[in-house]
Amino acid sequence: MKKIIMSWSKCKIELGETGANDAFATTLFNLGIINDKSTTLATEDGESLEAKATGGIVVATEEGEPIVTLTTRIKEMDFETEAKLTGAVVSTDGDELTVKTNIVSGDYSVKLTPKNIGSIGLKARRCHVSFRPGSSEEEGSYVDVTFKILACEDGELYKKFRVKAADWTDAA
Repeated sequence: MKKIIMSWSKCKIELGETGANDAFATTLFNLGIINDKSTTLATEDGESLEAKATGGIVVATEEGEPIVTLTTRIKEMDFETEAKLTGAVVSTDGDELTVKTNIVSGDYSVKLTPKNIGSIGLKARRCHVSFRPGSSEEEGSYVDVTFKILACEDGELYKKFRVKAADWTDAA
C-alpha cells in the first residue's frame, strides 16, 4: 500500500514569464508570504454544447474543457514583486511605489510547491494572471492573485509533480 502524503498546508508559489513556444519560465521568483488557508486550485465547467431535435429532444451533448484556476492571497507584497508583475515603479530609496495599472501583461508560468516532501505539486507553463490589491483593518495590505491556466499549443494544461527536498532549498 502506498503511503499518502498530505499536499495541503503550507506552500510556496513561484512564477516567471512564459518562454517562447509556451516553454516553462527559465527563471522563477517567489510571489511572497501566502495568507493562511487562502490558496485554492479549482475547476469550473467549460462551455457545453447541445444538439436538439424537433420538440427539444437532446440528441447529442458535448462538454468543453473545464476552466482551471489557482488563487491565493499574498500578505504585504513587496514593492519589487508588484513592480515585476504590473510595471509599477519603485522610488530610488525604495519607500514609494508609483502604480499606473493593476493589469499583468503577458503569460506567466507558475509552480505551486506544498511543504511536504513526496506530496503533489503543480506546474503550469502558461497562465493569465489577475492582480487585485486590497487592504483591511483585519488583514492589512494584501493582493489576491489568480492564475487562469491556459492550454499550451501542444494541448498541455499543467503537470503534477512529487515534491523533492530540492524544491524547497531556495525557499524563504
